[in-house]
Amino acid sequence: MQLPDDPILLELVPEFICSWRNDCAIRLREIAGAQDREELYRFGHTLKGSARQFGFNQLAECGADVMQIARDNTWDQLDATIATIARLLDHIEDLARQHGMSTPTTNTTNL
Repeated sequence: MQLPDDPILLELVPEFICSWRNDCAIRLREIAGAQDREELYRFGHTLKGSARQFGFNQLAECGADVMQIARDNTWDQLDATIATIARLLDHIEDLARQHGMSTPTTNTTNL
């Protein structure tokens, strides 16, 4: 995985990381608690598109996995996917730090 070449997208990487960590820690957990398949599908679709725009294809695949979990109603698979998302966001953050970027902090706990 690598950071985007586009300077505008590159500048947005720290906010991308912070935003998706927050969304996964709060919104995705709420969706899972309610077992709302429609919202879960929408969440996965948004993650897939957002990650693909930045060139984070492995993360985009996680979005596709979330969509499939919603389609198949296989909620028991969601925790493993959330863990993979967390690992990928950690990796993206490491890459960002290697490029001298810092990520905004949030009040949420890790995924």
